[in-house]
Amino acid sequence: MTDHSSAQLLELIQSLENVSMQLNEVLKKEHETLSLNDSQQLLELSKTKKAFVSKLESQTKVVHLYLKNIKIENGLYGFTAFLSEQKPSDVSTLLETSWQNIQSLAEDNKTLNHSNGAMIELNRRHVQRSLEVLRGQVGKETSTYGADGQTMTSKISRNISTV
Repeated sequence: MTDHSSAQLLELIQSLENVSMQLNEVLKKEHETLSLNDSQQLLELSKTKKAFVSKLESQTKVVHLYLKNIKIENGLYGFTAFLSEQKPSDVSTLLETSWQNIQSLAEDNKTLNHSNGAMIELNRRHVQRSLEVLRGQVGKETSTYGADGQTMTSKISRNISTV
């Protein structure tokens, strides 16, 4: 690999690392906001998160294609093996450090996103239960599974507002 291609690769990997860090910050803010039940800020963070996920996906594709173009086996999937074969240098050290950070951030982002999703699902269930109480469906155990795997309750009910 030439010095020029090493510098380009380092720039691409560091860009990927930067986007991963930004997404991590958004996921942390989302977690805090979910705890505060601030729906307006959640809506704004949702848009920001979607933009960063899209940017991360795009940047990952660029890096993957670049690695394939410089003949690195399996693109990103073979990057760790490629790094282990490199002679020690400033660039290879920076590449390895950034790659380790990316892998760590990916795992952290996955955990945060899972946790945030669980909090959202719990809030959804609370809202659903409240609606059932208002519709007079308290105590009815007529749940079935819908096409998406979520439980569905019977649509037949007495509305509490007409009682």
